[in-house]
Amino acid sequence: MASRIPELRVRTVGNGEVRASGDYVLYWMVAFRRTTWNFSLQRAIAWATDLNKPLLILEPLRCDYHWASDRIHQFVIQGMADNSRNLADKPAQYYPYLEPTPGQGRGLLAALAARSCLVVTDDFPCFFLPRMVAAAAKQIPVRLELVDGNGLLPMRAADRIFLRAYDFRRFLQKQLVPHLSDLPDSDPWPSDGLPTLPEIPREVTQRWPPTDVQQWAADSAHLAAIPLDHTVTPTITRGGSQAA
Repeated sequence: MASRIPELRVRTVGNGEVRASGDYVLYWMVAFRRTTWNFSLQRAIAWATDLNKPLLILEPLRCDYHWASDRIHQFVIQGMADNSRNLADKPAQYYPYLEPTPGQGRGLLAALAARSCLVVTDDFPCFFLPRMVAAAAKQIPVRLELVDGNGLLPMRAADRIFLRAYDFRRFLQKQLVPHLSDLPDSDPWPSDGLPTLPEIPREVTQRWPPTDVQQWAADSAHLAAIPLDHTVTPTITRGGSQAA
């Protein structure tokens, strides 16, 4: 598959293979929650173009992560609302999902992956995400690709762990320049579009209804229905690509 993304930024987890007979390419957006300058999205679009398949973008938000609060949740939801607007006229199906109670979103990824050609997700080394991806890999029957979009220097460009900042700086000064031209596309969408996904399987949307993130972003009062830390309230600082 032809891709402008450096292979050093792409790794696979598990033993699944690309299933050309699948209904779509699935991008599981968990860390790089943006629709431009995103290596993971660009990789998913490249696969959809190569396979001539629709692209389905799943952006979920669980409710039981560490430090889950109204403030963090609202910040992320505002970003999801921006993504929803940005993708409205793009050749992809966007599926935002806010988990209403702990564990209720369990099974959603597996259900969508079961019908996919492959799954592309974000390779983020911190917080609970590595454990989450490792657990998900056991439930995904197709190829699972993780794409590193964390910074100018790919995470796997270094062949050792640096114990001193001084040593890392010396390495960076020698190795960074070749990577400076390897930037993600600001607009990765193909000029001739992608096939259209008729609908997300109804048995999936009935069990895990997509969330109206525009409505949630506009009124933080909705957060009262989710078991979060409500003592940490939203601030005037707004989340999302537009504010950024």
